[in-house]
Amino acid sequence: MPVLVELKPDWARITFPDSVDGLQTTADYHYFWLRHNCPCLNGCRHSSTKERLIDAAVIPLDIRPLRAVLTADDSGAPAVAFFWAPIAIKDDAGELVVHDTEKEHVSVFPVQWLRENTYAENRRHTHELPPHDAALVTIDYADYVANHATIDGDNRLSSAGAVLYKAALHDRLSKFGVAVIRNRGDNTEDIILDFIDAKAEVIPTHFGRIEHLRTDNTENANNDQLGYTNSAVRLHTDQCYAETVPGFQFLHCIRPADIGGDNYFVHAESAANYLKTEVNRRAYELLTTVPVRFDRKQAKFQALHVSPILRLSDEIDPATSERKLAQVRYSYFTQGAQTNVPFAELREWYEAQQVWDKLLYRDDFQIKAGLQAGDVVIYDNLKVLHARNGFSGPRHMAGVYLAAADLWHHLGQAKQESLKVANI
Repeated sequence: MPVLVELKPDWARITFPDSVDGLQTTADYHYFWLRHNCPCLNGCRHSSTKERLIDAAVIPLDIRPLRAVLTADDSGAPAVAFFWAPIAIKDDAGELVVHDTEKEHVSVFPVQWLRENTYAENRRHTHELPPHDAALVTIDYADYVANHATIDGDNRLSSAGAVLYKAALHDRLSKFGVAVIRNRGDNTEDIILDFIDAKAEVIPTHFGRIEHLRTDNTENANNDQLGYTNSAVRLHTDQCYAETVPGFQFLHCIRPADIGGDNYFVHAESAANYLKTEVNRRAYELLTTVPVRFDRKQAKFQALHVSPILRLSDEIDPATSERKLAQVRYSYFTQGAQTNVPFAELREWYEAQQVWDKLLYRDDFQIKAGLQAGDVVIYDNLKVLHARNGFSGPRHMAGVYLAAADLWHHLGQAKQESLKVANI
């Protein structure tokens, strides 16, 4: 077979035609490594000595090629050509300049050279991007009402319909950690019973039993925090300052904002695994080991908890022989002053946090969901980050915390029952 080139989000995979014991050989190459090793004589190598001219310091670490094609080098040997947007390089005076005459920069690598310079051959432990298609996590409650309504047509689900609806929720939350429910209705108390048994209780916090997230809030205590303003709230998990955090939260849209206020989510467990294997393992190690002070200070409430941003469990992943991720605690607005890192190491820790944060704000990491009145979103507060855009207008969201054990018990029963319904 010919050489195969796959452009991944952060690196290229090349499959070579030769094989060992019948298995094809693959190699992965970071894009910044490819751009730095460009063999061209048009600014990257000296025309006579062939020595490198381009400085590694000028290569953006997030660089990506425009495209790649199979071609041949000057000798006619098989090669791979990568096309790049121009970047700023140093001129003879040491100044960074972009050559206006260059529309695209081309790096032609002989296949043999790539084969001889592999540094990630047959890499097995890789991770795909986090889920970022809202359609994957969206359920329309109206569909279940239309197909499984009670006989009197009062827009309530039959018992079979409720089972299938909750089984669908179970599947979305098990796989993606988040589910968006369209057209659920206006009764928050009724929605609670979508997720837990009637005998179970929601988890109250120092804000109250149900949070009414709106700028004119009068129902909740300790509402001197960002959730009750119209400010943007960046990606975070809730209650990081508590010893035990609620496993799930749902937000019920009572009224959307006039402008803005859209919600977005990141499956943080997937993002952390991607950070570890695809981007920066050292950053991952720092985020799993360096303790952080999560310090909630309000006029009438204060709580402190110290934990790494990424907490590992004692459970070992048999595929990698490494500890699995148990919980993400990430909250920039309750993160206290960092005093747990020696002076000479503090910059490295900040850099690790910035690498992590930059990943989270990539479009191909985020699930974006604008909620309308009657819509609900529910998410795993240990594994999924949530955020909202700033807004104007009287936006009103009802927030409810649930215990993970109560939720999985309730939805697990529905999942089992759904198997019987499907066979009727």
